[in-house]
Amino acid sequence: MVMIDAAPNKVELDIARPDFLALTPENLRRIGELRGGLGATVASFAKLAMGPGKISFADYIRLRLFDPAMGSAADLRNYVGLRRNLEMCTLANYRRDWHGMASNKVASLHYLAAYGFPTIPIKAIYAPGMARRQAAILSDRPDLVRFLSAPENYPLFGKPAEGFQSLGSIGLKSVSGADGALLKTNDETTSVDKLADEIVANYRSGYIFQALARPHQDIVNLCGPHLATVRLITGLTEDGPTVLRGCWKIPAGGNAADNYWRAGNLLAGLDLGTGEILRASSGAGLSHQQHETHPDTGVRLVGFRHPEWSRMLELAREGASLMRHMPLIGWDMAYTEQGPVIVEMNEAPDFSLVQIADRRGIHDETFDRFMAYQAKNAKNYVEDAKKKLAKL
Repeated sequence: MVMIDAAPNKVELDIARPDFLALTPENLRRIGELRGGLGATVASFAKLAMGPGKISFADYIRLRLFDPAMGSAADLRNYVGLRRNLEMCTLANYRRDWHGMASNKVASLHYLAAYGFPTIPIKAIYAPGMARRQAAILSDRPDLVRFLSAPENYPLFGKPAEGFQSLGSIGLKSVSGADGALLKTNDETTSVDKLADEIVANYRSGYIFQALARPHQDIVNLCGPHLATVRLITGLTEDGPTVLRGCWKIPAGGNAADNYWRAGNLLAGLDLGTGEILRASSGAGLSHQQHETHPDTGVRLVGFRHPEWSRMLELAREGASLMRHMPLIGWDMAYTEQGPVIVEMNEAPDFSLVQIADRRGIHDETFDRFMAYQAKNAKNYVEDAKKKLAKL
């Protein structure tokens, strides 16, 4: 029998990211020492805050732009903060009618699968209030409890239908039907009732359960049994779909999800042509550190080449071609026992990932040319819509 963790107030689903930015006097002193004094730090930040990247102080710390090792003042102006990040995504993805489909995992995964793209199958959907009585549609808490209590449904990975950055996700190995004990992929335990309560309380917009995909053995050997997804940012350029930037999110420390904000997880900068890891890091701001080897397995990261790399790039470009109404997409893809699969797509990809991984800003010649092309397309789209309205 599996013993359930007795901590009654423990939250199983993280519905919000922790605040990493601790502006203590000691931290400010350390930042000032790296930059050459508090005055130099303020001057450096002010230039970036008023620059094209619209860098906030949180961006300045998270991206470690206070560190002279990050480059010259001109180099730092190529970085963008979260505010400018969202503005750029909104400009590039000017077709608002496609945003809902792209942001909903049920819709986007089924759309991709209908066109033959490899995805991870959805086994059940918690959709509160739905009247349809189907085994895969969990319309209320009793349905949810019945599904979670059935041993044949495992292993599972659960996540919100409209979530982002792996918030609210959970990996589950098995259930003990006798007492409703759930064994998570990090070998911690919870209960069916507790998990059901949290899903019902937080995810009225829906929650999905997928088969728990296992990484290819080459990936397991490198970083353990959890999916390590590659983030590839694609853009529709004048020359067709192009992979603009990429990085590799690598889980560590028992994390079931690979998002970089989770303590212990790693982020690898890649050679886009070969898939070779050039550098790997963990943490942000003052906690940022470089890694030559994986902290759990001890296997060397730097120099490792991601398997099936050409196929990963091909999938991203093919997906960008299909999703041509969304010119800018961040694809999360994993190399599993069944080969490369698309885990999800993001219509507003976080540029912080590739900026941290590559130690350079998002702005480069290729990316800027893409943005200029899409700005022109957006203007033409609006003008055409106005002409059509005028004829009505």
